[in-house]
Amino acid sequence: MAMGRRVWVAIAVALILGVGCGASQDLQGAAGGPTVSLAPSPSSTVDPGGGTTALRPVPGFAGVETRPIGAARGEHVFVTRGVPSASSVSFAELWVIPLANGAEARALIRYPGYATPWLSGRLSPDGSHYAFELDRGDGVRRIAIANLLDGSVKWLRTDDTNTSETQPIWSPSGGRIAFVRGIGSTSASIWVIDADGSGVRRLLSLDEGSSVYMHQWTPDGRYVAFYQGIGYDTVDVSTGSRVHMNNVVSADASWRLASPHLVAHAYTSVSGGDEQTIFLADDAAGVRKVLARGLSVSEFVSAPRWRPNGDEFVYAFNDYITARRELRVGSLSGAERVLPVSGESATWTTDGSAIVYIRGEEVQLPGSGEGAQRALVLAEIRVIDADGSGDRLLYSAKAENGQLPPNWCVCNDAVATRRL
Repeated sequence: MAMGRRVWVAIAVALILGVGCGASQDLQGAAGGPTVSLAPSPSSTVDPGGGTTALRPVPGFAGVETRPIGAARGEHVFVTRGVPSASSVSFAELWVIPLANGAEARALIRYPGYATPWLSGRLSPDGSHYAFELDRGDGVRRIAIANLLDGSVKWLRTDDTNTSETQPIWSPSGGRIAFVRGIGSTSASIWVIDADGSGVRRLLSLDEGSSVYMHQWTPDGRYVAFYQGIGYDTVDVSTGSRVHMNNVVSADASWRLASPHLVAHAYTSVSGGDEQTIFLADDAAGVRKVLARGLSVSEFVSAPRWRPNGDEFVYAFNDYITARRELRVGSLSGAERVLPVSGESATWTTDGSAIVYIRGEEVQLPGSGEGAQRALVLAEIRVIDADGSGDRLLYSAKAENGQLPPNWCVCNDAVATRRL
């Protein structure tokens, strides 16, 4: 039971990222390599609502379509999702939803690939650029950067080798990008490059073993956080020194500039399962102070996220026996309050005044009578004020072509907010 939960997390992340299978290799060789066929992308229409101008193909990037974000102002929510398609090629979309008017939700980019976890790292700090990975046309995956303001896309040029580069994450200043070079467990390494393509250097060669997954930079720009297998790691960008954290659920953590810097999800193996905790620390090797705890192995606490400019954090609570699911807000004193909602992937708005989250809804599957089934569809993006009032629907994905509504990506850091 204890190992099962941790393995499930790793498997789920691997499936989301497409590790071992990836997007289809039927891509045009936009960055060199052979030119081969690509199945057409899903129909270039989006869910009903504001801003429904069609996405348009990007020359030189097979299967990629974009739409400029335009003169957007104010707080915006970003989410990704897989695109329903009869094609054998998997497609993903990046959506933007104005907090002031969810009816203006729209897709900004569609590309061959998978819905993106750790979205807060893939978006530039100012929300103007999105870094993602594409097959360049010969089975080698490389990093592309979409300019969300004008809809253009370019490759992040590093060299002309045949080694894949994946999992880009922006530095807090937006001036650098960390990424993984190499696929698999025997040759991967972490690199850093300036956002203009200069100054590329190896930061850390990784041990043989499990594949590596990038998480985020710390807000001071000093460390890059990642994980390899079970646990959590940081590497010093200046020295390449690595610190490993045991008994921490991989990448289920949040960093801030103020002390304590880290809030994270930990576990202790006991008879019958894991005891879950949320703890604070000043750094990866620091003393841990537990502030929230599951009272039994059936109670799961997870996804802590710091409130901007405050000493609170939001986290999720789930009791597997009673099916009770809650979002809670904890403080440095140990006091906490329960929000009157049930949801996933909670994150704060940039000013800390509200919390954005994803809520599931039950949908009847086709068919009726005995054996008819219902499915949980994670289609709703909702927002609630920090004090627990004003819960409201921001946007709900619509069913397309008789299919169930598409799920938003529900994974670590699946929702990101930016003030544009």
